[in-house]
Amino acid sequence: MLPTTSLKDLLDILLVATLFYQGYTLLNGTRAVNVLRGVGVFVLAWAASNFLQLTALNSLLGRIAPVGLFALVVVFQPELRATLERIGRPRLRGAGSGAAIQDIARATERMAERKTGALIAIERRTPLGEYAASGVGLDARISAPFIEALFARNAPLHDGGVIVQSGRVVAAACLFPLQSSDGIYRRYGTRHRAAIGLSELTDAVVLVVSEERGSVRLALSGRLSADLSGTELRERLRELVYE
Repeated sequence: MLPTTSLKDLLDILLVATLFYQGYTLLNGTRAVNVLRGVGVFVLAWAASNFLQLTALNSLLGRIAPVGLFALVVVFQPELRATLERIGRPRLRGAGSGAAIQDIARATERMAERKTGALIAIERRTPLGEYAASGVGLDARISAPFIEALFARNAPLHDGGVIVQSGRVVAAACLFPLQSSDGIYRRYGTRHRAAIGLSELTDAVVLVVSEERGSVRLALSGRLSADLSGTELRERLRELVYE
């Protein structure tokens, strides 16, 4: 039988390894991963200069480290916020019935056929209350005609996004955060960048209909899907929201 200290050491190592793995998993797929690799190179260089007793280099790197850490916190504040928010997410809450999902998909298809632009965010675990507060509060049962009416041209609430929570439309004409204009999706318009921006900061499933191409896409975790057919859209919504 191993001594108590050995068991504690093994537990300590296991917890640290798990912490690092979970941290990498949370950051994987974001621009922070490349910076994390750069920080690793910096730490190795600092350790090497200390081991080889390169006094000048070691002193320089030691002075840069505190300033660099502060700069990273400032520059990557959105990523840090999103990471901490993901850690604190509760278990998945019911996002609505299968009938509600079908109505959303049906309305999205019809708007795509008419090339009516639309932006719909379906709440999952991350509360979207702060974004709902930027629009007009509603409490309406989901139906395809109702959603189509919200985005109809010249309708008072057609600008901005609609937020769906627990199978009901809770707000319309909402402002979503825009994805950075220097990202890989910079050629897309405001509606698509808003969909990507919200999906970067939350775990919401965001649907966007292009009024130029009549296409339907889905934004999730800062990624934009390819054009979706009606069948593909229903399948994705069923996987991500209903199930």
